[in-house]
Amino acid sequence: MVQVVKTLNYTGTTQSIAIPAGTVTIDIHLWGGGGGGGGSDAGGAGGSGAAGHYVLKTDYDVTSSTGQSLVIGVGGGGGGGSSGGGAPGGATGKSLTGYSGGRGGNAGPTPYSGSGGGGGGASVVQINSVDVAIAGGGGGGAGAGQFSNGTA
Repeated sequence: MVQVVKTLNYTGTTQSIAIPAGTVTIDIHLWGGGGGGGGSDAGGAGGSGAAGHYVLKTDYDVTSSTGQSLVIGVGGGGGGGSSGGGAPGGATGKSLTGYSGGRGGNAGPTPYSGSGGGGGGASVVQINSVDVAIAGGGGGGAGAGQFSNGTA
């Protein structure tokens, strides 16, 4: 049996891999995009974003899918929060439509605080628009504030 390994990274677009004739099973290793860190303020740094989830699916039977394609959306990392009164939250980690992370919350209006980091996008593998495996993205970190530096 021939083993083929394909490693895909975030590109911002979907990627596809044809399932070759004679393929019986596949193993899928997925990592979701990490969450962005929270923005800092005068009191210190914001909280760290959480790592994306890891999913392992082994011996997935694809005998009935020969000649079709795996469609993969690799989840992007969430954007970091920013600093300052009313600063916007971190951008979403992109993925397939409906699987992107959430946007981080805005900083408070005055005088100075950090906004929340954006959530990481989920990584998704589909065959014929049917989800085969999904690894969730990590949550964004908390923005710092005068009495809370994103750790509590």
